[in-house]
Amino acid sequence: MSTGRVMGLAARVALLAVWGCVLGVSCVKRPVDYAREQARTLAPAKLESSSQPSTGPVRKIRVRVYADSDYREQVVRWRSSVVSQLQRASSVMQGQLGVVFELESTREWAHRGVEGELEGSLTALELRDPGEDVDLVVGFVSALKLFSSAQHELGMARLFGRHCVLREMGNAEEVRAIMEGLIHLPQDERQTLYEERKMHKETSIFLHEWAHTLGAFHVRNSHWMMFPSYAPSQSAFTPQTLALLKTSLRHASAGRRDDAAARAWATELGALLASTSSPDWEGPEKEAVVEWLAKVREGKAPLVVHQPQAPLPPEDRRRLDEILALEKAGRVEVAAQQMEPLARRYPEDFFVQRVACYLDTRVAPKLPATREKCEAVAEKFPSEPAPLFFLASLALQQGQHLEAQGQLVRARQRMEANPGTPPEVWGDLAAFFKETSSVTWAEQATQKAGNDSRTEQLRTWARQARRWKALPVDASVSGVAVEREGEFIRAAKDVEDSLDKGSATKVQARLTWLRREFPRAAVLHVLDCEGHLRAGRTGPAKAACRQAVAAYEEAVQAHFILGWLASESGPREEARTHLERVVALEPLHKQAWQLLAEQYRAVGMAEALKTLQGRYREQFAQELR
Repeated sequence: MSTGRVMGLAARVALLAVWGCVLGVSCVKRPVDYAREQARTLAPAKLESSSQPSTGPVRKIRVRVYADSDYREQVVRWRSSVVSQLQRASSVMQGQLGVVFELESTREWAHRGVEGELEGSLTALELRDPGEDVDLVVGFVSALKLFSSAQHELGMARLFGRHCVLREMGNAEEVRAIMEGLIHLPQDERQTLYEERKMHKETSIFLHEWAHTLGAFHVRNSHWMMFPSYAPSQSAFTPQTLALLKTSLRHASAGRRDDAAARAWATELGALLASTSSPDWEGPEKEAVVEWLAKVREGKAPLVVHQPQAPLPPEDRRRLDEILALEKAGRVEVAAQQMEPLARRYPEDFFVQRVACYLDTRVAPKLPATREKCEAVAEKFPSEPAPLFFLASLALQQGQHLEAQGQLVRARQRMEANPGTPPEVWGDLAAFFKETSSVTWAEQATQKAGNDSRTEQLRTWARQARRWKALPVDASVSGVAVEREGEFIRAAKDVEDSLDKGSATKVQARLTWLRREFPRAAVLHVLDCEGHLRAGRTGPAKAACRQAVAAYEEAVQAHFILGWLASESGPREEARTHLERVVALEPLHKQAWQLLAEQYRAVGMAEALKTLQGRYREQFAQELR
């Protein structure tokens, strides 16, 4: 058979295969095809370079790199890796801002970090090399043992500084997930996918932290690289962030060396932020930077938010690590004893003093000496919120809610004065405000705390607290001042507890106090409703609960009582209306689900019942009987 006939036959076979696929004769995807489809969904976005090339001169950012002992052990050809990372970052930024990252030198760094903590590494780098003769000093440190997408765990930079630390982005968990999850994909394709994801993360995190050194803050949309959590889908800065970077690049070199130049930088950047608005850009982080720039402009604050302090000598650092390990193992008393000489030796070291204060709150929370020690730490380090958290904790343990609240307000003031306050610290503040029942302040703190699971739980708590205590967001409607929310909620809970115990005298005493202090609060109607219901006065109970719902439509307990009363002896439509509202407002209220199901059965609403059962199954992983 001639070559031409062979080629013609091959073409006909290929054509028949295509038509067979189209006609549905034999078009079955192989496992590798499905694996490739899945791999495409895992592939990272291409980092945007520019839609229009930069027309200005190339601006070289001189970068000095330090690789610590852990990083050098984990990355065999680490110098080549560093060069590659800078080249990729340059390819992204040259077209947009005319920026090229030029490697000044690479240096070995006799440093080992602490798992899950980058602040100490950043401080050590700043003390190792002030970097006054370069634009950026980068320290590469160990990879995380566990996977994380939180930016502050992958890299860290000082706002308006010239230093940042970056982790090695390799991760065994991610390798295993790709290798085992895409088992039908050829080995080389799985390896390529992992390497592409790693390179994307390296470049994105590098640019994220570099942008922080120029004053860029986190944005609210996960599509952009300045979002607090990293994602492979991120590919660019917002146009507003690019404008910020362009402005800062003009000032950074001189602004880090000269106070007058720093004020000029703060003036122009502050004007840009004041005149620029975007939904992705607005929020507490922008506001904090604007406030900080105003202080710099007025000569009331230095440009760099935080100045480093000298680290402990290696022997004492090792001793401190051992103390922390003892605490983690539950041997708190031993840890506190071993901490005492270290605390005496380093009275100016905030971390040492913070740990000493914390351990004493664990070992001897009722001793006056513990409070005195933490007060001294709070006074000695007036920009740090942590000692105030410990004082709040001491107060809470002794039932002194107002004292705790006052300490937390002081902590918040310190945090607001520092635009570099990490999101997790705002989460800590929100959690403490929850303990004092300060709903609005907890909500405000969660707005700056990122979007992790703890923050979502705190937001849920605040939402449910408002609904159960009939507390609207607008204080002018409720008559409950923000600073008195804790008092109000604790008093309402006292009434509920007393009702449960049948203590009529205490119920009346607390209700009298509530009426005097918060006469317009909708929860008064809810509590009256409960009191009438327990006394068998259904008519007054209905009237009071209806008043509660009229005053605050999300008063979930009033809806439930009205629904229950109507299901017992009222119009079924009214019962359904109120019970449906309860299920929407408080999805964990099982009794409301069950009563609503009974109402649907009673009138033959089969489809509504089926839908409700499906939602119940999804909510509770149980069947609604």
